[in-house]
Amino acid sequence: MGIAECLTRYFANTNKTYKLKKIESFYTKSLERTTRVTMSKTSRALPFLLSGILIAMIWAILWFLGLDDSLLLMAIFLPPFSALACGIIGVAYFGQEGFMREDRFHMMNLMLALALVVFAIAETATGVIGSSETGYLAIILMQLPGLLLVALGVTSYLRAVTEVLNYRNNKTIAGVIICIPFGFSAVAAAIIVIAIPGAMTVESLVNIIVTAGIGTLVLALGMLVSIFRQGELAAPLGLAFLAMLLYLTRSILWCCFGFTPLEPLFQILVVESYILLGSSISVARRLQDRKAEIVT
Repeated sequence: MGIAECLTRYFANTNKTYKLKKIESFYTKSLERTTRVTMSKTSRALPFLLSGILIAMIWAILWFLGLDDSLLLMAIFLPPFSALACGIIGVAYFGQEGFMREDRFHMMNLMLALALVVFAIAETATGVIGSSETGYLAIILMQLPGLLLVALGVTSYLRAVTEVLNYRNNKTIAGVIICIPFGFSAVAAAIIVIAIPGAMTVESLVNIIVTAGIGTLVLALGMLVSIFRQGELAAPLGLAFLAMLLYLTRSILWCCFGFTPLEPLFQILVVESYILLGSSISVARRLQDRKAEIVT
């Protein structure tokens, strides 16, 4: 074997070893980065999720023991407190740059945080006038400012995403998202009017319309989750989707079983909804701090 051939084999083996080490280093760094991102998401969302589980456990214990007075106190005080706490945290995370930052994802989360603060005011009023039947319509209408903030943030971000991704059927998507919930609501209202004459009160009609609007928000968030299902944004968007789904569940239960603002079961659903929305905002802030790839 000549010297030239020995040198060729040596450098070939050296090059292979270098490439293998480079590939191994790449996958090791990728694994470390994925682990860090996963741990950071978990660390941000964990306090919210643990508090939600703890509240649900306390509610279940009180319900099992038949402590109705304690359940009523939870129904009065927990919703405004949880909404206000999560809202203040969200505003602290995203309110530093205010509305000046041209980032639709940032704006959506700021809107969600402000909506939580508005929800806290509405829930406080619910606790004050919830036992009076004359205040039912006012309680339903007090949800609207918070829901409008959520709608503004979610729809503006969805529109920005579809424009960036060059979706050609934006109007079709918007039509489907709007028509499906309102179509179901119209059918439900018609069934109630036909099956139970006189049961359709003004409060029931307004609640059905509001429920349809919440359904539209849930579908919009569901589409965002579908778009980013394989990315890092799936976590905060998925938490926001679950939060609004629980909020929608309370409204649907109001439509099916009568409007009872201080029913403990319905109130615990909205408490969990606010906590999930707070965890969504917290995880979103962590991703933005890490300069994740966010469509704006």
